[in-house]
Amino acid sequence: MSEFTVFGKSVPRVDARAKVSGETKYLDDIKLDGMLYGKILRSPHPHARILGIDISKAKKLTGVRAVITAEDTPKIKFSFVQDLADKLPLCDKEVCYVGDEVAAVAADSLEIAEEAIDSIEVKYEVLPAIFDPKEAIKPSSVLVHEDNKKSNIAFEIHKKFGDVEKGFKKSDHVFEDEFVTSKVTHCCMETHGCIAYFNYEGRLTIYCPSQAPHTIRQEIARILNIPRSKVRIVSTPAGGAFGERLVTDMKQPVAAILSRLTRRPVKIVNTREEEFMTARTRYPYIVSVKTGVTKKGKILARQAKVVVDNGAYNDKGISTLNYAGECFLMSYNIPNLQYDGFGVYTNKQFGTAFRGFGNPQVTFATETQLDDIASKLNMDPAELRLKNVNRAGDVTVSGTEITNSGLVDCIDRAVEKSGWQEKRSGPRKVGENKYRGIGMAIMSHTGSGGRFYGYAATDTFLKVSEEGQVTVITPAPDIGQGTTTVVAQIVAEVIGVDLSNIIVINSDTDIIPYDLGAWGSRSVFVCGNAAKAAAENLKKEIIEVVSKMFEVSPEEVEIKNGEAFLKENHGRRISFGKVAEFSVNRLGHPLSGRGRYFDPLASEVTYYKRAGKHIPTFTYGCQIVEVEVDTLTGEIKVIKITAAQDTGKTVNPYMAEGQMEGAILQGLGYALSEECLLDKGRPINPNFTDYKVWTALDIPKEEIIFVETDDPLGPFGAKGIGEPGLVPTPAAISNAIYHATGIRLKRLPMNSERMFYTLKKRDNNKK
Repeated sequence: MSEFTVFGKSVPRVDARAKVSGETKYLDDIKLDGMLYGKILRSPHPHARILGIDISKAKKLTGVRAVITAEDTPKIKFSFVQDLADKLPLCDKEVCYVGDEVAAVAADSLEIAEEAIDSIEVKYEVLPAIFDPKEAIKPSSVLVHEDNKKSNIAFEIHKKFGDVEKGFKKSDHVFEDEFVTSKVTHCCMETHGCIAYFNYEGRLTIYCPSQAPHTIRQEIARILNIPRSKVRIVSTPAGGAFGERLVTDMKQPVAAILSRLTRRPVKIVNTREEEFMTARTRYPYIVSVKTGVTKKGKILARQAKVVVDNGAYNDKGISTLNYAGECFLMSYNIPNLQYDGFGVYTNKQFGTAFRGFGNPQVTFATETQLDDIASKLNMDPAELRLKNVNRAGDVTVSGTEITNSGLVDCIDRAVEKSGWQEKRSGPRKVGENKYRGIGMAIMSHTGSGGRFYGYAATDTFLKVSEEGQVTVITPAPDIGQGTTTVVAQIVAEVIGVDLSNIIVINSDTDIIPYDLGAWGSRSVFVCGNAAKAAAENLKKEIIEVVSKMFEVSPEEVEIKNGEAFLKENHGRRISFGKVAEFSVNRLGHPLSGRGRYFDPLASEVTYYKRAGKHIPTFTYGCQIVEVEVDTLTGEIKVIKITAAQDTGKTVNPYMAEGQMEGAILQGLGYALSEECLLDKGRPINPNFTDYKVWTALDIPKEEIIFVETDDPLGPFGAKGIGEPGLVPTPAAISNAIYHATGIRLKRLPMNSERMFYTLKKRDNNKK
């Protein structure tokens, strides 16, 4: 197809009007007949043994319909990776962080439920707690889990290619640094919640915003010890997700058990304070990086040791640690690489997936250190990167074939558009105590999800009504990133129908095909390919029917703009609706199409054991950030961000820009202000007043550049870009600060307070 008509165009989102008009109904807008309100009693201690729970007062309150403890549950432990299962929906013997679930109630009103929770009496034996992962990893440390746990090491990941020790010996310079990232939360405008309803046939329906409804369905069935066929997940519109809604939240099985006891729907929704206390966070990493280079800047060896603050329970920790290792291997052509990661239990709220999935943490360390290497070698940071990056056609030491890459173009175009050369060599002092600097960072990330499950496939179904309306049944969740619109654009492009005549159904596990969900920037790639295949099959069927209507060969038929016509006689044309009527009434079958994306390599890749084949295609990017630092106050002001991103083919430029802008904004908060602060395990800034999230009012000047590389595996050449925009931002800011001031900040967030005291320490050392 030489020229796109819908694909690649900035068409409005298909759900835009419903959202801006208030027609869209989020979870908290839903009220079912007979619905009860649930609340969960949570631990006030970071670590304690449960000696007894008295629920008698709560049960006597008028309007209370059910009160449950662990004794009312199947006591099946859960984790996203079931081999690491360690979390009960309600704790039975001990609590391991402030906020751990202990008991729950369902009542006629939220006020009654809250009163009931307050009346439950729990007797605790407070136990020693551990909050520092470096301390927790020591053999003599307090154990977070007393039962069947010999240490606080929850899991390990090891990857080694080449001979790093030999590489270091051959290097002219060896650099060693440690970097620390912070615990940050997703800050979705919609807090966690669900409505669970066990009907009288014993079938459970859960309404919740979800990124992966089918896998959550499996998890719920396992936790409750019921058949999967008895569980239905209805994904409600999401008020933000970013990875937070990828895994089962304990409110879901708790609400389900309360509903099974009462045979009424039960709604549980977090308050904002509960969200900050208990919603899972981005994992904090401690990254030690060792890099060996020649005098000319060729990287010969790199080694990383990563300690992950896992929090109290396992969730996505092992997956993010493993994926970060994949990205550690990818950006640069380095012959000797080693990656060792350790997930460590602490008595803190635990982590989960967050946009970038471990990659921002490791990229912050490696890309920051690379600028220190450039400084030591007296080399331009852009030149150093270009000397070492992987290019299309390269094969990495881990065995990954770089089939498609726009990284070099991303660097070149970002350098050009940002005025890099001029600003790197120009004056840095711009006023009284004001200094400007410019820094860059690159990244590699999946643009296609991954083969980590041993499965990478999905189906899409299309049907045409007698009026010519096309219904798309796709498993692609829309969590705000615009997947519904992307799928509609792909279908419209193939069959030539107007977007207004397309309806997308993607929210109910009883209807949609099985799929792994929205993660790893995979939806455009996986679900987009399936939608394209379905549309191609439908197009073929439409052409065959039209050829019978016109009594011509299929080669003579063309379809466009919701009509079919003869290539040589455009006067003979007919609407899709008439074609559908003819197909049903004269040929005896409806118009429909089925498409499948199937990756045969997925089943050949052993989970966590083999690198090089885990990811079908990568996307790449380069960000250049200009900052201004006030050396009197420590204030850091971001002046401009230039971001070049490899998109394969850009599906919808406006939506793609929105994705990049949103990701960069989250990266700015991660880099400069956001941090979940704890006092002995208790959150001390659980609100938007004290937790410094960036908003639309804080956006600096941005220039977004899309580098199109036409990926041969993606639908019409497209790759996913939902996550990558956040990945390089903190490192680019760190490098800009260093260029402005000569000060290297190695800990996130790089806030004004931290900057102020670092400047003060430097000035005192000069005296």
